[in-house]
Formats: sequence, C-alpha cells, structure tokens
Amino acid sequence: MLLDVQQLSVDIPTAQGVLHAVQGISFSVDNGETLCIVGESGCGKSLTALALMNLLPRRAIRTAGRLAFSGTELQALSAAAMNKLRGENMAMIFQEPMTSLNPVFTIGDQMTDVLRQHRRVSQREARERAIYLLTRVGIGKAETRLGQYPHQLSGGLRQRVMIAMALMCDPKLIIADEPTTALDVTVQAELLRLLLSLQEEFGMGLLLITHDLGIVSRMADNVAVMYAGQIVESGPVISIFENPLHPYTQGLMACLPTPERKRMQHLRAIPGTVPALVGQLSGCRFRGRCPYAQPICAEDVALRPYAHDHAYRCVLPPDISLANAAVTLETNP
Repeated sequence: MLLDVQQLSVDIPTAQGVLHAVQGISFSVDNGETLCIVGESGCGKSLTALALMNLLPRRAIRTAGRLAFSGTELQALSAAAMNKLRGENMAMIFQEPMTSLNPVFTIGDQMTDVLRQHRRVSQREARERAIYLLTRVGIGKAETRLGQYPHQLSGGLRQRVMIAMALMCDPKLIIADEPTTALDVTVQAELLRLLLSLQEEFGMGLLLITHDLGIVSRMADNVAVMYAGQIVESGPVISIFENPLHPYTQGLMACLPTPERKRMQHLRAIPGTVPALVGQLSGCRFRGRCPYAQPICAEDVALRPYAHDHAYRCVLPPDISLANAAVTLETNP
C-alpha cells in the first residue's frame, strides 16, 4: 500500500473554541490508483492534503492513528526527513498556481531548484529535465518558457508548469488539490487527460481533491465523499455513482445536470447550511439538512460496510437508502 491514513484529525484553536476541521478520516491509495476526495467547499478536503504533506497552518494540530507512506510513518519523521520526502516521493499540485509559483523567480529557476534540492545533478541536467517535462505536459517552446516569469503565462500554462514541477523527481504519489479550478472547460479536459496519461506513464498514485462530480466520474478508481470534516461515504467509483447510500451523496447526485433530465427544469439544491464545527460535536453532521433525519441521528454514527469496499455513515439500512435515492432523483430532476 502506497499511502495508508487511519483516523486523521486536524484541529485549529480559534477565539470561539477549537475548530474540528478534519475528524478521524481513514483512506488508502495504492500504486497506480486514483482516489478522489469530493465534497463542497469547507468540508476539509484541502486541509487533509496539507496534513499529509505536513504543510498545515502553524496553529493547526494534526493527529492520526496511522499516517504511513510506503510503510514509513510520517508522524515519526524529523523536519529534515519530511523535507526530503516532500517533492522527491510525495508531490503536490496546489489549487492556485499564481500564488504557488514565486513571482520573482523564473519558471526555470523554480523547476531546476526542485530537482537539485533532492538529487545530485548538474544545472544542465536539471534544465534538460525541466525542458523534457514542460514539453511532456504540452507546453511549446519549452526552452524559452524557462526564462519567463509566472505572470507571463496564462492560467492553463501555469497549471501545466505546476504539474511538470511536481514530476521533476519522479514522485510515487501526486496530491492534486482542485487542479482545474478557475480554468475554462476545454483547458480542464486537457489537463485531466494529461494527468491520466502521466499517471499511466510514471505509475504514480494520485490523490485528487475536487468538488466536481463530473471529474470524479472520469478520473477516479475509488471515491471518498466528505461532509463537515468527516467521510460520509466511500467506495469504488461505479458503486458510489450507481448506488449512493448516504443522503448527502444522493443530494450531490441529484444536483448533477444529466441528458435524461428535461430541459429548463431546475436542478435540485440541498437546503440548509453546513453546521459549525467549533466546540463539542456529536451525532450525524448532516442531520440538520437531511429529509430522513430521525432522533437516533443525534447520536454518533459510524461508517457501516455495504459491499465491495463500499461504506456509508448513516443509520438507514441500504435498501431504504437506495429507495430514498431513487425517489430523490425521480422527484428532483
């Protein structure tokens, strides 16, 4: 197993109390596998990625029962050992390339510096590697681009540079945090195809964070649906899309525009708001918005297995959940 995460939590002290941003989540990623973590903004997806890379805000507190990469416990690593692991074996594509790329250094300086930090190579070798990867990610005139600054590139080109930079040391795992945000649909599709082809070429594990279920359907092998800091449903992508069991997952599916739904009909919206995650938390986090909430939902709900590695965090039995999903999708086209 490439990445094994068990009971990962991230707490952030605030003036109002402790913010429980991520609450005991567990998942794994194998070589060559794509796991998509999906959920609305603020559910804890990006903090999960930052926790894996040990790049959390200074006040954030990370705890986990197990946080292992290729059998190495990340929590036991010194700062120097973690710095060596980052970039060399684990790399991250950040959400906004303009703020991730340093505006005062050229693309070439930033890319070659990544490789020379981790490998004993000459400047010429690092430059040749950078040119190869820029070309591989679809950037023309790569040698000329190395002398340019981030502001001289479009959003799509900057994102391609981020992908190439992440690949400089042939990492085993890529963490991509909403890599297509703010890009037009055509560029999004190109970048997604690029990520898939690069994953196949280099045999990497891919942890893809997104709120776009369309991307999930095209990219994922397995899916983890997050809501209010918890994983509420997880399993193979086909099982999740064909048999969504948690009411939140069902709501997300009902929001999707599909060819079967009649033109000009309104898409469904999930009513209510996400609960505050500050202070003492209990019960199902979704119960305030759930049409099937029961008194028992005020008690803590554990993930329950369904079939073929499919699990969901709900008191409803699978047959009732599936019936609810059918009604939801039928009555809310």
